[in-house]
Amino acid sequence: MMTNLLLLKNKTVLFAEDDQIMREQTTEVLNMIFAKVYTAQDGEEAFVLYEDHSPDIIITDIKMPKKDGLKLIKQIRQKNYDIPIILLTSFAEYDMLLNAANLSVDGYLVKPIELEQLTLTICSSIQRAKKNLGLIQLDEELCYNTGTQEIYHKGVSIPFGQKEQELLLLLLHNRFRTVTKEEIATTLWPLDPICESAIKNLILRIRKKVGTDIVLSVRGIGYRLNTRGVSREDKLPKNIYARLQ
Repeated sequence: MMTNLLLLKNKTVLFAEDDQIMREQTTEVLNMIFAKVYTAQDGEEAFVLYEDHSPDIIITDIKMPKKDGLKLIKQIRQKNYDIPIILLTSFAEYDMLLNAANLSVDGYLVKPIELEQLTLTICSSIQRAKKNLGLIQLDEELCYNTGTQEIYHKGVSIPFGQKEQELLLLLLHNRFRTVTKEEIATTLWPLDPICESAIKNLILRIRKKVGTDIVLSVRGIGYRLNTRGVSREDKLPKNIYARLQ
């Protein structure tokens, strides 16, 4: 769950709830998880906020004035099938919940909401859209967040120096092949001649900080990323590695 919550540090959520006390209390919790929380008191206001801000996740009450949660979800699904949507309900309206299932709702919460259940439901709901949220899983304990450009080991952010991060990004961008020592030197030090020991020192520092052999040596050629936990479908946004080109 910790890894999934890390995905949300730079993400936004739209929260629609007509009960003012419930809205304010839940918003306080969401502000601890997300970078930005947009709040709405009815379905019409929620849809306007959705169109204006394009949030990454939506949490909506099922019963609201002007436009209920199901109508809101249907309207959003006509534009965006991928966005995770969580539905709140305080009653067991089976017909309404059945309609919600037909709208590909990703999670359900019964009010009053408990913190643990809220975080678990959010983490579960983002699985379908995980690739779009920018996490590259390197192994079971190590991941790279393309949104924050941070490496996390066991849920803790690891501080990297500029050259260490540039080398890691270069290897991530070329993660299914060996990057030669000449490529590394040319990319990281384009204007200065650099000795092989400088590259080795960078590799050693990265390995020491991460505590695992994330970078493998290929004798006589260079280095490559240990790709045992990396999917070929994972992609780095262009703006992430543009500065390396």
